[in-house]
Amino acid sequence: MGRTGGMPMLKVDLDALRALGTALTDTADTVGSLDPVAPIVAAADAMPNSAFGDVARSAAMPTLAAYRVVGVRIREMASASLASADSYEDTDRAFSDQLVRLNAEGR
Repeated sequence: MGRTGGMPMLKVDLDALRALGTALTDTADTVGSLDPVAPIVAAADAMPNSAFGDVARSAAMPTLAAYRVVGVRIREMASASLASADSYEDTDRAFSDQLVRLNAEGR
């Protein structure tokens, strides 16, 4: 962050922020496509008379639900990143336009 007149200046790399949003969207898609149920059930089936097998089987659906929640949270971060980039860009454009108008009026 730079400083002008004692005030910090906010500098944002919009391309990097958008790239983050895109990468997070891809990650959310990947996490959302994961289905841990079959491997967990297969592991439980491999231990038919085991207490561990019963515990593993009972964890299948909660694990799937956790994956889905994580995917949603990552998608929310992606949306926030992309929206922030747009907001910064809109604010910067509005500020720049206002400066141009003020300079034109001052002449």
